[in-house]
Amino acid sequence: MSLKIYLKEKLWPFLAGMGSAAIMVLAFFIPSLQDQYDRYQSRKIINKYELLGNDFSDEERYDMAEQAYQKAFELSDSKRLDLEIKRLEAKINRINMNPQWGAAPPEGLEEIDFQYVLHLQKEAGDSKKRVAALNSYGIFLVDSKKVKEAETAFKEAMALDSSDVLAYVNLGNLYDQQGKKIQAMQYYLKAITRDNDNGRAHYNLGLLYVEQGKAEEAKKEFSEAIRADSSDADAKAQYEMLIKPSDH
Repeated sequence: MSLKIYLKEKLWPFLAGMGSAAIMVLAFFIPSLQDQYDRYQSRKIINKYELLGNDFSDEERYDMAEQAYQKAFELSDSKRLDLEIKRLEAKINRINMNPQWGAAPPEGLEEIDFQYVLHLQKEAGDSKKRVAALNSYGIFLVDSKKVKEAETAFKEAMALDSSDVLAYVNLGNLYDQQGKKIQAMQYYLKAITRDNDNGRAHYNLGLLYVEQGKAEEAKKEFSEAIRADSSDADAKAQYEMLIKPSDH
């Protein structure tokens, strides 16, 4: 047997063995690579839902934000706590979607949702988000007839951020609801001092002036409310009533 034939006979089983080994290696790595690619694609989708939720939150469309975060959380196999926190923050802030004071809270919203979010925010030291959560919690407590607890929530929000206008308006509303008109007026004026473009503060102050028979002061506040928000139908209606010629 020639050396050439001998080498071919020896080489072929070796190459065949190498081929089998390569196939086994590929068989091991291909699913792994596919899994990595799938996880990469999944992360992209999760991130897109999270960004969508962020956008909805910025636009104060909290119902849509909650759904987006919920979808992202589910796609992450319920492992990303940060997404669940964002979802709950969106859920509790849904209460602000109806600006009507004293409106019923959104369906499915419970006090434990607020407590959970506030607890996590306190641990994280996130004062800005905590202020927003406290305002939402206060409104929820008002709707639940827990007036003292609501007052405490609004005052805590002010203590965390004295420039937060919403807390002043909310506390003014609470005092107005209790018949404490002087305190209510004080807090509306404090809100306006901090942000003269806050239409709700001007509008609510205008209503107080109407109750006191101060038509000129009320007209001024309703006019300011319209300036701050040209789509404020309530302020426009009140203003038009005041400038309407008397039948007498």
